[in-house]
Amino acid sequence: MDLEGEYDPSYNNDDEDEITQEDALVVISAYFEEKGLVRQQLNSFDEFIQKNTTQEIVDESADIEIRPESQHNSGHRADLAET
Repeated sequence: MDLEGEYDPSYNNDDEDEITQEDALVVISAYFEEKGLVRQQLNSFDEFIQKNTTQEIVDESADIEIRPESQHNSGHRADLAET
């Protein structure tokens, strides 16, 4: 790739070293310097909201069965739930 971000078929990177952790940190730092941590979070949330509606999320979720837990009531057996 060239500096413009376009593919250059004549470019050959066989002789270059692998990307190091330091290289990755430079790229990550540059991203957050430009975009900021909060902007990245807001963009991620906005993308999620645009792609998903609350109803779609509910429709895609498995059914949830809700059962009351047993309550201790004096004079009643604690292992039975009252109905």
